[in-house]
Amino acid sequence: MVFEETKDVFGLQDSMQGYTFEEVAKRMSYETLSTMHYLHAALTETLRLYPAVPRDGKVAAGDDTLPDGTRVKQGDRVSYVPYSMGRMEFLWGKDALTYNPDRWLKDGVFQPESPFKFSAFQAGPRICLGRDSAYLQMKMTAALLLYFFRFCIVPQHVVRYRVMANGLFVNISRR
Repeated sequence: MVFEETKDVFGLQDSMQGYTFEEVAKRMSYETLSTMHYLHAALTETLRLYPAVPRDGKVAAGDDTLPDGTRVKQGDRVSYVPYSMGRMEFLWGKDALTYNPDRWLKDGVFQPESPFKFSAFQAGPRICLGRDSAYLQMKMTAALLLYFFRFCIVPQHVVRYRVMANGLFVNISRR
């Protein structure tokens, strides 16, 4: 789907038409990339299931009360786990463990969730200031790579979500 969306948005033919990376990159702009709703949904769905920061801890700067009434004293440590939150059925439905970019689309347009539900970029006053820049960079990279190449996980390779555990072995071929 990302390959097809890239072709459509950038007005390209199949990658075998001889475009260079530079020719495709020149068609990228903030405006064109912002219309790539499926790509945005695919990246967001990936971050829902595999957040860059799977567990995040905070230290209370002062006494406080959480929304559920829990009291937190200055110096207490509080953690939240985006990795687990992205798999909770009560948040994402029965298919919470399924990779499904369509959950982010309505009539083909990306629909964000509350940052308190999708916490890969944190929420509230600590929301990541670089979120939009990160999405822009991910879109540019993914659109270029997926337009020119196919990626297939090496057969029988066991993928584990853990830093540096087994790596991710893929075969790459030119489209």
